[in-house]
Amino acid sequence: MKSKLLSCVAAICFVATPLSLAQPELGPMWDDDVATGAEAEREPVEWDLTKLFPDVEAWDAARLSILDRLEPVKAAGADFEPSAERLADLYDQTSDIALKALRVSTYAFLDSDTDLRDGDKLARRGQAQAMFAAYGSAVAWINPMIQDVGEAQIEAWIALEPRLEKHAFGLRETLRMTPHTLSPEGEEIMAAASVALGGAQRIYTQLKNSDIPWPTVTLSTGEELRLDAAGYVKGRAAENRDDRIKVFNSFFETYQQFESSLGEALGSHVQRQVFNASQRDYNSALEAALADDNIPREVYDTLLAEVNAALPTLHRYFELRARILGVEDFGFHDIYPNMVETDQVFDLDRSAQITASASGPFGQDYVQSLCTAMKGDWSHAYPSQGKRSGAYMSGSVYDVGPFVLLNHQDTYDSASTFAHEWGHAMHTILANEAQPFQTARYSIFIAETAAITKEVLAQEQLLEAAETDAERLFYLGYALEQMRGTYFRQTQFAEFEAAIHEAVENGESLTGSRMTEIYKDIFNRYYGVEEGVTVVPEAYNLEWAYIPHFFFDFYVYQYSTSLAAAVYFADEIRSGDEEAVARYLEMLEAGGSAHPYDLKLKAGLDMASPAPYRAVEARMNRIMDEIEAILDRQDSGEPAPARTIIPLSDPCVVADS
Repeated sequence: MKSKLLSCVAAICFVATPLSLAQPELGPMWDDDVATGAEAEREPVEWDLTKLFPDVEAWDAARLSILDRLEPVKAAGADFEPSAERLADLYDQTSDIALKALRVSTYAFLDSDTDLRDGDKLARRGQAQAMFAAYGSAVAWINPMIQDVGEAQIEAWIALEPRLEKHAFGLRETLRMTPHTLSPEGEEIMAAASVALGGAQRIYTQLKNSDIPWPTVTLSTGEELRLDAAGYVKGRAAENRDDRIKVFNSFFETYQQFESSLGEALGSHVQRQVFNASQRDYNSALEAALADDNIPREVYDTLLAEVNAALPTLHRYFELRARILGVEDFGFHDIYPNMVETDQVFDLDRSAQITASASGPFGQDYVQSLCTAMKGDWSHAYPSQGKRSGAYMSGSVYDVGPFVLLNHQDTYDSASTFAHEWGHAMHTILANEAQPFQTARYSIFIAETAAITKEVLAQEQLLEAAETDAERLFYLGYALEQMRGTYFRQTQFAEFEAAIHEAVENGESLTGSRMTEIYKDIFNRYYGVEEGVTVVPEAYNLEWAYIPHFFFDFYVYQYSTSLAAAVYFADEIRSGDEEAVARYLEMLEAGGSAHPYDLKLKAGLDMASPAPYRAVEARMNRIMDEIEAILDRQDSGEPAPARTIIPLSDPCVVADS
């Protein structure tokens, strides 16, 4: 869904808010686009797409059936006379089409993501996108019709017709969006143009995954490493500093060669968002993006203000990392190697154990459901040539799945990503069990909280089980890196995203070189370049071209807000407060039945206030205090104090028995 989540398809939001197409979701530590390398020499773990369709022929028949069903829906707009009964018939009809269309779309996206080099699979993906464009065109008249009827009459019909109850939230959302809805003809044009206007993201993806000629570097070990995104992810964490510098230089110098083309792709996407916002009478693209979930602008502004105020804490982390790594001229190329190494292997089985053990506070039913899902044919686990990068959970098919794509490397990063994506998956399972299809799909604003909370809980479990200072330092260091990568870094991206949209809205020409300038200013401030905290070579300022999130419309800030919420919820859950656990699970079970900001507010969090963000800063400083205490103790030769060690449980084994 990138569970993404999957982003809301605007044309069909009136049926379920939000409905989503399968897009990639990058894990919390994989805050960039992590492409895949060669196939590993191990038994593949692959999802079973026959659960959706037995073969391509059945898939195509379903797609064509949907297109046939859309014709009478479109024709009905010419002389539709609304009433409570007719409205219920219409919404039941279009809702059923949407449910089946999401199955068609998900099959095409998942199948294509296993090998982006396969032209037939890419063609089916395009057919699925065209199908949804046709859907949007067919239903374009419905929202204006609802808005013409008006709030008083719609509310009266909801009270009169029981079949409208499951559609009530969507109907009210349509009414809320009245000031930003076009005429039926305008909505049809916007829907029909969606595929063409989405070309920038497709060009960007194809460039990165297939067309850019990635260089190969020879490391000090003699290993030859091809620097596609997977090779970069591996090489940037190399223990040898000269190897890391070679990897960074070669990788970003390659991006420099495509600065103009990649800039055109991102610039075109930004222009699309600004165009859409202006056509719908929003003051800005950011306002339009926040409006979908009714997120107050204060959430975004408070996040940026609080993170900028907390940059000294981030700089403290860089100085601590430099101390541990033993480097004086700390550079951006020193961000990714582990501060403390571990020889532990985090294979799929251990990753599943960690995820299940961290889920214990949610109760036996939750754990049983998780264990059953993890053992099903729902995952595509290992890297392979041509496979989509990163990790995501696709939960768009209401009655099948969810499906999880990973690129598992048996590292702790992979284990943490495993927990993250299965946090999404359990959110989907809970929402689908508690909600009808129309309100099961939830917002990213809630989704990322569910996923990151699972990571934080897993992290705390592993800290409790750590037997040595070295092991504890490893997990503490990872906790810091999560806050660096998921909180500060994603906010850095959010600030850049806001800046490039504002540039276009102010009439500025947004070229690749201009984006590099904008990114450099923000990048250098976050990494303390002027203060001498970090060295950032000029080529690295092309990093904006490496980040796929900028094509998902003000998505990244929700990583930051979600981490802040996750820290809060994890503390409550671990405290043993049963009421807090119940409130948290109720928030997940609510799906998309209410606005996500309101759901968090009901659970005790105001994401427009400074409090949750300052809690993250406080946690980061507490962890650094502990790390520095351990380092000082080691330097002085003092023994480690006695600690109570709580080994990981294996709840899936218990559940099976």
